[in-house]
Amino acid sequence: MTIVYSSNTGYTKQYAELLRKATGYPMFSLDRLPSYVKGDDVIYLGWLMAGNVVGLLKAKSKLNVRCVVATGMTPESPEQAEFVHKKSGLPAGVPLFYLQAGYDFNRLHGIYKAMMSFKSKELLARFDGKSDEEKEASEVYRMLTRGESVVSAERLEPVVAWAKENL
Repeated sequence: MTIVYSSNTGYTKQYAELLRKATGYPMFSLDRLPSYVKGDDVIYLGWLMAGNVVGLLKAKSKLNVRCVVATGMTPESPEQAEFVHKKSGLPAGVPLFYLQAGYDFNRLHGIYKAMMSFKSKELLARFDGKSDEEKEASEVYRMLTRGESVVSAERLEPVVAWAKENL
C-alpha cells in the first residue's frame, strides 16, 4: 500500500505525513509520482474544491485507489462524506473519509486564491448577526478570519484503523 496526496496549502500533506508515520507506508505527491508506483494499491488524499476531490481522477487513471481521504474546511459529518463519495463516482467498496483540515487564504496558490477571495466573503456572511463568542467557537470562522489548521492524528484515527485492517 502507498500513500499518494495532492495539497494546495499543505494541510492535506500534513494528514498524509501523519498517515505515513502511523502506517509506515511510503508517501508521494501525485505531482511527483515515481513511475514504479503506477498501478499500486493506494490511499489517496486530496483537498476539496466545489465538492470534488482534487487530483482523484488523475490518481484513478494511474493507480488502484483503495481508499480516499478528502480534506476541507467544513466540520466532519457522515453526510459530507456520503456527498463527496457519490460525487466522486467511487464504487461502493472504496471508502471515502472526510476530514476537516484547515484554511489560510495567504497559503493559497494560483487561481484558487482568486476564487476563494469571493467564496471567503460569502462564507463569512453566514456569521453576520452572531455574537463574538459564537463566531470564535466556530473553527470555520477562525480559519476564514486568521487562518487555522485543525489537522490532528486524532482526526485521522479512522483512516489509520482502515489501513491497518486492509493491508
